[in-house]
Amino acid sequence: MEDYKVVKDDFNQISELDELKWNHNNCYFKHLIKYVPEHIETCLDIGCGKGELSFMLSKRSEKVIAVDLAEKMIEKAKTLYSNENIEYICGNILNMEFDNNSLDIIITTATAHHLPFEWLLSFAKDKLKKGGKLIVLDLVQAKSLSDYIIWGSAFIPNIVMNLINNHRLQKDDIHSKEIWERHGEHDTYMTMDEIRSIAKRHIPTAKIRRKLFWRYLLIWQK
Repeated sequence: MEDYKVVKDDFNQISELDELKWNHNNCYFKHLIKYVPEHIETCLDIGCGKGELSFMLSKRSEKVIAVDLAEKMIEKAKTLYSNENIEYICGNILNMEFDNNSLDIIITTATAHHLPFEWLLSFAKDKLKKGGKLIVLDLVQAKSLSDYIIWGSAFIPNIVMNLINNHRLQKDDIHSKEIWERHGEHDTYMTMDEIRSIAKRHIPTAKIRRKLFWRYLLIWQK
């Protein structure tokens, strides 16, 4: 069972770390946006962090509801990525109410592993409009030979992208690395087999793919 007080405290600390131009999540944001149609009504961003993706979504949506557990993340988002059609909310998505068939897009990046996965898929089935999409980018546990080959091959591109965009060999400095490692001590991730098995039971038409930087992408259209 996830201890959300611990998660909240962790991400309040993470919110104070240096803002990097490139990381293992935002490098996929432009790709994720391609799955979002233009001129939609309502988009829900679960685990919005500092709001970079929420701001991009606001260019395609009449309204973006951006939710994060950590109040300091929400404060940063309002400062860095405000827009008149973004509603930033500090809270636990598990405790929030939404009408059925009310959302065009539900998107979440590096947050699904903090949620009950079956709850997330059921939530999407209920709350998305017909034709709406669930978009999940999240971390995954390596298990198969293919996993190790693909994610092992990310080592060199990771260094190159950090050098080009962040002007350093590694993404995190010593202080940042300590905070992320402390947070990671109580993180747990599913394997690709586990993700596919649960998705098959709830949303069998979902498309699930490995991504290079230790992530997977799930796309499902209702």
